[in-house]
Amino acid sequence: MRIIAAVLYLLGAMLYSYPERWIHYFKYPDEKKRQDANYYSLQRLVRNLLKLLGIHMEVQGSTIYEEPVVYIGNHRSNFDSLMMIAMMEKPLIFIGKSEIKKFPFIGRWFQDIGCLFLERADNKKSLKVINEGIDRIRRGYSVVIFPEGGRTNVDGVKDFKPGSFKLAARTNVRIVPVTFYNSEACYEKTHWFQPADVRIRIGEIVDPQALELQSTVQMAKHLHTVISQDYEEMKK
Repeated sequence: MRIIAAVLYLLGAMLYSYPERWIHYFKYPDEKKRQDANYYSLQRLVRNLLKLLGIHMEVQGSTIYEEPVVYIGNHRSNFDSLMMIAMMEKPLIFIGKSEIKKFPFIGRWFQDIGCLFLERADNKKSLKVINEGIDRIRRGYSVVIFPEGGRTNVDGVKDFKPGSFKLAARTNVRIVPVTFYNSEACYEKTHWFQPADVRIRIGEIVDPQALELQSTVQMAKHLHTVISQDYEEMKK
């Protein structure tokens, strides 16, 4: 019954959202303002959807940053992105794999809030996306990256790919570590939607310059240590 209610709500919300996004298109000539308006619409939808599915988030740490930041998180579920949208008060965008664009409904939504998509097999296109990400950070966007390179199904945090830290290295923005625990219980554990209690820790903001993290390799190792420690603490 819970899943039926969520599906019916999602279908209705999606039908409503299309004209709403068209209104935003004409109301906000500025691209960022339009994408921010779409973000808040999507946030409302996602919060209601998670509630209907019985997914409860226990969030530790600040969910508001006035400055543009790069959020770095471990990745255990497709719900991680939705939960980021639900809990973060200020608009943000994701840089993720191009396959996300193929997801029904969600792929279009992610494009409409300004997300960028990497073509992993095409270095030239990937470089273009990185440069677009740098431009967006400089225009005030906050960006979410999952540097493990995909969802992990093992207990713990896989090594972070240093290339994921190029945006932070080239813009000198600060980094916010985000640790997810038990988000795979929403779907991936059973391959069916399940109520779940998910713990999320938003760690203290990291200033790479102050810590003298001069390379993407150093940033990757430092953030991996922080998030791994938080993950182990959340298991207790």
